Amino acid sequence: MDIGHDGQRQVRVDIEVWGSVRLRCQRTLEVFEYALESRSVVGIVTTDQAADALPEDYEPLLCTTGRVELLRLVEEEVLLALPLVPVSPHSERVGGQAGGRDTHRPFAGLAQLRRKGNKD
Repeated sequence: MDIGHDGQRQVRVDIEVWGSVRLRCQRTLEVFEYALESRSVVGIVTTDQAADALPEDYEPLLCTTGRVELLRLVEEEVLLALPLVPVSPHSERVGGQAGGRDTHRPFAGLAQLRRKGNKD
């Protein structure tokens, strides 16, 4: 973690986390090791207007108290690096091969019904 100011005197934190975490695969329900690696640039601001003015590659962190908890920064970076649905890279898709049949499309026939209705 590197804390400082950028060229516009904006408080900036370069944060990097890496390691591994144990997650439960949602396909097999087995525990597996997930390699965690994430980097971000965080701009610490005191107002929403200041957050809007940050460079595009900065993640805003609103801090109205003048104090930043380093644990909060690390915790947020770890949470953002975790997968939404943990799936072991060694697991196989249920029901066959990847890219098999299309998913069920419950509204696919509505266009035909609508066209039929317009002809009457």
